[in-house]
Amino acid sequence: MKDLNLLYTFEALWRDHSASIAAQNLGVTQAAVSGSLKRLRNDYGDRLFTLVGRRMEPTPFCVHIAPRLLASLAMVREAGSQMPVFDPKNCEKSFVFRMRDIGEVVCLPPILSELSRVAPQARIHTVLGGMDETLNGLSTGRIDLALGFMPALQTDIHRTPVFSQHYVCAMRKDHPLAKRGLSLEAFVTSEHLLVESGGSGHLALERALVDAGGRDCIKMRTPQFLSGPHLLLDTDMIWTLPISLGKTLARFYPLAIHPLPLQIPSFEIDLYWHDRFHRDPQNKWLREMVGQVLRSQQSAWQ
Repeated sequence: MKDLNLLYTFEALWRDHSASIAAQNLGVTQAAVSGSLKRLRNDYGDRLFTLVGRRMEPTPFCVHIAPRLLASLAMVREAGSQMPVFDPKNCEKSFVFRMRDIGEVVCLPPILSELSRVAPQARIHTVLGGMDETLNGLSTGRIDLALGFMPALQTDIHRTPVFSQHYVCAMRKDHPLAKRGLSLEAFVTSEHLLVESGGSGHLALERALVDAGGRDCIKMRTPQFLSGPHLLLDTDMIWTLPISLGKTLARFYPLAIHPLPLQIPSFEIDLYWHDRFHRDPQNKWLREMVGQVLRSQQSAWQ
């Protein structure tokens, strides 16, 4: 078997009897598990697992080959266990993160603080790029982790959610609506600032504004989050933004934060890494450290 990932998929289906549970335990999508199973079936000329009720049950041929395949995987794991142990205290690596400016403002401060404590000689370098560039960077190792909302990242990519977000409204503190509250009517008749960036949810916001009757209410569009507070201070624009960014910026700028009077779905911020580095001790330590730090901030961002 040329692709080791097929062995892991076989083992997970053998153990879990469910494509969805196997996907969850492998850290991949259910579609990825289905694709791997299709390749296994083509390789062996057998269905291997069939749905019986709600369980994926092995075929007789699958039962026949399972001991050899599982033994092969055990040998791979034994060889992998001989990898050197990663020691963060002696790490001098510059870890590369792909994230937008919002991630640098909201997420990097606690990450950098923890990194300085547990790996004082390590450094951080952030980059920004499109989906193809990000995927290439993750696959080649030029990027260690990507952070954000990037559902288009799929091929050979693992992901784990680190915190959830919903939208709020920001305006200058002396805005006419700051003390009166923000009704739906006031919201759709106000002038709006819209940040347009891949994965930012601006399309969902724009659709919601149009559906609520605010078709022509977008006063300004910009690709950058960090220009937002400066553009609000001398105007009557309203800015719809993720709550973590709103709360962070309100600590440094005279902004009022209000609940959003529209129903827009919340979304997950994920960590992404390539399958090549899924079992790499250094990458594993990094993503576990970052995930733990960001999950601990969830309550402060609600």
